[in-house]
Amino acid sequence: MCHGWPSCHTGRVLILLRHGRTVDNAEARIQGVSDTPLDPVGIDQARLAGAYIRDRWSIDAVVTTSLQRSRQSAEHAGFAPERHEIDDRWREIAFGEYEGRKLDEVVGELEARWHADIDYRPAGGESLASLHARVAEACAEVARRSTTENVLVVSHATPIKSAVIWATRGHPAMILNLWVNPGSVSVLDHRAGNVVLAEFNRQIEMGP
Repeated sequence: MCHGWPSCHTGRVLILLRHGRTVDNAEARIQGVSDTPLDPVGIDQARLAGAYIRDRWSIDAVVTTSLQRSRQSAEHAGFAPERHEIDDRWREIAFGEYEGRKLDEVVGELEARWHADIDYRPAGGESLASLHARVAEACAEVARRSTTENVLVVSHATPIKSAVIWATRGHPAMILNLWVNPGSVSVLDHRAGNVVLAEFNRQIEMGP
């Protein structure tokens, strides 16, 4: 018996998977476009998320970024590299001078700057506004695809938050009010011709 969405859902969806944990994540460091690999916990997270996704949907297309933690997560989730479409519009925001630093040392300062001005660009980095512009473009494109295909995008925390804000028609600064865990799954669905947020930041736990 069907007990509700997504098990009885027959439409097409856009699934957003954040990569699994890396060493930088474990040490609470800002990694941005630093090309860090998954750690063993991250590999397990990707495998669990992949099993959850494949149990519910037949995936027609897999989009990743060029960063290895995204590509590794897609592979450990059960999707062979030859299936990956690389689209760096989904790549993590470049934090510039903040990359590699501990979150608790700089996050307050960085968020205050972006709350004051989403066009603020750290030295060597990218503004929140420019990140949201590229993700919105990618979202519009892949959302059109997801009317006829189940599309999996394996991305990073800030782009996934940006995609959620795009779907819910929020202001880019609202990205700062969301949290997305490593290895978590979010889903954008279609309702009455609109893209809607159907599932957000679902963490897949290991069974008994």
